Amino acid sequence: MFSGIIYDIGRVKAIRQGNGVKVITIALSREILKPEKGMSIAVNGACLTAVSFRGVKEFSADVTEETMKKTVLKEIKPGDEVNIEFPMTLDKFLSGHLVQGHVDCAGKVSGVEKTGDKFILKISHPKEFGKYIIEKGSVTVSGISLTAYNVKNNGFEISIIPETYKSTIVKNLKRGDEVNLEFDLIGKYVEKFLAARIL
Repeated sequence: MFSGIIYDIGRVKAIRQGNGVKVITIALSREILKPEKGMSIAVNGACLTAVSFRGVKEFSADVTEETMKKTVLKEIKPGDEVNIEFPMTLDKFLSGHLVQGHVDCAGKVSGVEKTGDKFILKISHPKEFGKYIIEKGSVTVSGISLTAYNVKNNGFEISIIPETYKSTIVKNLKRGDEVNLEFDLIGKYVEKFLAARIL
């Protein structure tokens, strides 16, 4: 479980094809917290399993065919910057929101506005996911916990504060880029409970 608060910006060092999976190696500028084989690490919001470490600033992780199909990690290449988050612990403040690292779909940057410190992204997504997002509700964009507004059936806008702009890859996004989207966990459970009652 994650919170959508990015720990570091990593850089993809290498990509190789494994046995039915893609293995990516990522270097960080900050130390990996308690590196342990098999630990979960969110890469651009997608929960991956670390399979090996090199020192405390580099790890490799498997990307399964299903993950490649559902996320924008299928387009990742050496040299790309990625958002990195480690699993949250129960002894800290939950500064973002509850994030599973299970990407729902790929969204697309449909607009970018930047004036001084003001930075606004417009994100579009398939209409069937519109039911999972509400005005001023939480949404995860490439691993970042953000607040949506001007919510429509097929998109929303987000305003990026300077700290988020500086410490995540959001500053690299431009119109037409794809992003990983994970919608609010609670809404999905409510939908399932209500559907079960109707049946």
